[in-house]
This record gives sequence, structure tokens and C-alpha cells, in this order.
Amino acid sequence: MMPNKDFDTESPVAIITGGTTGIGAACAKELATLGYNLALIALADPDNLTAQLKESGNRAEFLPIDIGKGQESAHEIIFRTASIFGRIDLLINSAGVALHKDFKDVDDADWQRIFAVNLKAPYFLIQQAYEHLKATGGSVINISSTNSLRPQRKNMLYDSLKAALNNMTAGFALEFRDSGVRVNAVAPGGVRTPLVEQWLRDYLGREPVEADYDNPSIASPIQIAKVVVALANKELGWVNGVTIPVDGGFGL
Repeated sequence: MMPNKDFDTESPVAIITGGTTGIGAACAKELATLGYNLALIALADPDNLTAQLKESGNRAEFLPIDIGKGQESAHEIIFRTASIFGRIDLLINSAGVALHKDFKDVDDADWQRIFAVNLKAPYFLIQQAYEHLKATGGSVINISSTNSLRPQRKNMLYDSLKAALNNMTAGFALEFRDSGVRVNAVAPGGVRTPLVEQWLRDYLGREPVEADYDNPSIASPIQIAKVVVALANKELGWVNGVTIPVDGGFGL
């Protein structure tokens, strides 16, 4: 597997699912300042983030792959990233879908959609990335939610699968402990992202307005990205298998 000659193979490489919007995009911008090459995974790049990064002199590739297809899409993401850049140092599982719905109305299609993106996709991406991460002493950071620790009404499916993601994070950390590959999770509270905007539409029954975000408990994506990027630092090598709540203390 030979890397694309347009990219150096010395700089660290990060894969970010949901990498063109919200927390994923904020992580991409932060990592770019540290010299990372970036593989941004999403269905679309609505703000042309990839082009912006390239114009700033960064190395980035947008891979429009549906992570909901499980092992097949995970293999494609890892294979293509390694083919382009020659290495993988960091996997950030940021993509997610939300569901605000009364438990009586949840159906099998809801389960399939939320499970495929929020839990199965991270599993297979970690599985497929492991050997590359082992070679670089890399790490995985899963984006969970404080809802995994403090569930909300009409949010049971999303909250339960985020709790499962926390457990899976600890499980992978245990599996990989002797290899030097760390696996951690960051659990944000409310963050102004497209995912939260979608959730607010369902919760409020209308389009959210600016006043709905005028709340000190709602973070900006960059506030979460700062924690994610810090956690990726190899100097924090003794932090492993944990889920770190990042909500400004508003959940206390």
C-alpha cells in the first residue's frame, strides 16, 4: 500500500467522522494547527471546510462515505486513508444522529439508524484502524454525551447507545492496553451543532431561534475540540479507558 506522493508520511494523520460540521469540524481546525493531515468523513461538506483547510496550507481529504454501512464502510475509510497518507495516528468518532421521541413511538427503523451510526460504526472503525494505530502508537477518541450519564425523557434510545459507547470505550482500552493504543471518550453536554439543532427542532416543535442558544450551558464546538485535541496528546499516555464529561459543570 503506497501513500499518495502529494502527502508527506511524517506528519500525524487523523480520521474524523462527522468531520465537516460541529465538533468534528472544530477538531479538524484545531488539529490542522498542530500539523495533522486530515481525512474528513461525512456525507457532505456544506461549508467547504476541506477547501478552506487546503487554502490555509493544510493537507486534508474529504471522503464522502456513509459510516452507517458498518464493516464495509469502515474498511473503505481505513484503506483509503492509509493509501493516501501512509499512516493513521488518531481516530475521532464524532459522527452521530439524535432522536427525541416518546418510547411508545420508537420503531425498528429508529433502532437500526441510531445503532448503525452511533455504536456499530465506531466499533468497526476501531477494529479496522487498530493495526495502523498500533504502528504509530496512536489513539481513539469517541464523542459520547453527558446524556449517557444523565438520561433525558424521550431520549432513551440515543442516551442508551451513548452509554454503550462509554462501555465499549473501556472495553477497547482493555483489549489494546498492552499494545500502546489508547481509547478514551469525551462526553459533551449541550453544544451548538447541527445535531443539537435537530434535537431542538424535535424538542421545541419548531425551528430554534437565536434566543434558544442564549444559554450559558450550551458550549461552542471549539470548547469541546480543545479537550479532544488535548486528550490526543501522547503526553497524556496514562489517561486510558475513561469517559470525560465536558459540560462546564452545568450537569452537577
